[in-house]
Amino acid sequence: MPKVGGRRKKTRTHKEATEEDLDLIGQTPKAFILKRGKVSSTIRQLIDDYRDVMYPFTSMNLQESDKTKMKDYIQAAGYYLISHMIIMTQTNKNSYIRFIQNPRGPTFTFRILKYANRNEVLNAQRKFKSFSRVFSPPLLVMNGFQTDFQSDDPKKPTSEHIKLVGNMIQSMFPAINVQNTNPKTQKRVILFSYKNDKIYIRHYYISFNLKGIDKKMKKIIKANKLPNLSKYNSFSDFLQNNHQMFASDTEQSDLEELEIENKQHKKQQMSIRLHEVGPRLELKLYKIEEGFMQGNVVFNRVVSKTNKAIEKLRKIKRRKMLLKYKRREEQEQNLQKKTKKQEIEEFDNVNKKVKQK
Repeated sequence: MPKVGGRRKKTRTHKEATEEDLDLIGQTPKAFILKRGKVSSTIRQLIDDYRDVMYPFTSMNLQESDKTKMKDYIQAAGYYLISHMIIMTQTNKNSYIRFIQNPRGPTFTFRILKYANRNEVLNAQRKFKSFSRVFSPPLLVMNGFQTDFQSDDPKKPTSEHIKLVGNMIQSMFPAINVQNTNPKTQKRVILFSYKNDKIYIRHYYISFNLKGIDKKMKKIIKANKLPNLSKYNSFSDFLQNNHQMFASDTEQSDLEELEIENKQHKKQQMSIRLHEVGPRLELKLYKIEEGFMQGNVVFNRVVSKTNKAIEKLRKIKRRKMLLKYKRREEQEQNLQKKTKKQEIEEFDNVNKKVKQK
């Protein structure tokens, strides 16, 4: 018990973070999701929906302004240990999304071919009409990023480029320890699929249901209370309701099955169902840069250059960098000379004043 007049301190639920916890927080990938320039209302809604996808390891209420420069975002990202940035932009013709590793790159630019917001996806479904934000991060599922293929067209990415994209996507989500995680705590799945030179993104919600139980019994289990049985002679009459249950009232056989332990450490057969909750994106790789929105261009879908042209550009860039360093050295030397001259003049002035006295 605390002292009289003292404040009670919670020890079971409010534990102080250890060094290991702080290390895990620093290692967990986190992302800023923002826009640059003027975008439409649908793209703004898409940004909000994608923040829900990356939740909880993202800033949900990031204050954006046209006056804010990228340097400011980079400084804030360093303070909050942000590992990635997802930037959406829009032109008169197309919309683009960039996946950037903070603070030195690389930068992957994709053109958004098609997209659907969360509300559009939910309204198109028959049953699952609402979705609330889930605190746990999504499970990452990737398909088609490790396949080897050859492309003679320089304007199409090779298998090495696609593998780089896959590594980038994988680094944006936290790793999961399969042995220690409880399957019931996993509530969401995000799917990245590469097919026919396009990347498809889907976001699903996971629901678990008991296997081999009809609908009425499930309602009783979920409600945690007994129904009104005054109209029936027995509980079996209530279940049958004077006729046999139809096959549609039971779980579908095409659902995936999983064996999970309950609170009494008894194994139960559970069926898994995926509900798409949006957003839905269809992307095409446009550009890969080595740095943070700059640097050597590894791949460009529009502009294709030969090796000689690339070497020339690199030489020109090196010359510019050398000139820049030389100018800095000259400026530093000039500053040193200027400061020495000022010190000598000040010293001479002091000596003159002393002699006059």
